[in-house]
Amino acid sequence: MKTILVASAASLVMFAAAARAADDTEALIALDKQWGESAIKGDKTVSEKLLADNIVSVDENGIIGKKAMVADLKPAPAGTHYEPTDYKVTFMNPDTAIMTHATKGTDAHYSLHIWSRKGGTWQIVATSQAQAKSGK
Repeated sequence: MKTILVASAASLVMFAAAARAADDTEALIALDKQWGESAIKGDKTVSEKLLADNIVSVDENGIIGKKAMVADLKPAPAGTHYEPTDYKVTFMNPDTAIMTHATKGTDAHYSLHIWSRKGGTWQIVATSQAQAKSGK
């Protein structure tokens, strides 16, 4: 009887964690889209909020932190659209997620973001970007 109770409790905990991760997947995708759209506009406020103070960003130009990332934000040319596709989110634990996705258009690229939740707030702690060869 005791074994059945322990197994039932463990199943409930796993089910609750899976349901929470599913909810957070959509929330993280929405945050990523908000970040991408604000970057096209050159709006620094969203980046200030979503980027952790100790973020590490890696791309073909090197490794930079939050201060340089925010300073580099400039409005994109008129008509530029942020078109993310192919989101995949993998939770390492309830407060850490790895996100990958692609974008279409003139600045087509592939992105990798590591999200961390502290105090109920999700932030990006590491990110990397690689340009797509084909324009996706």
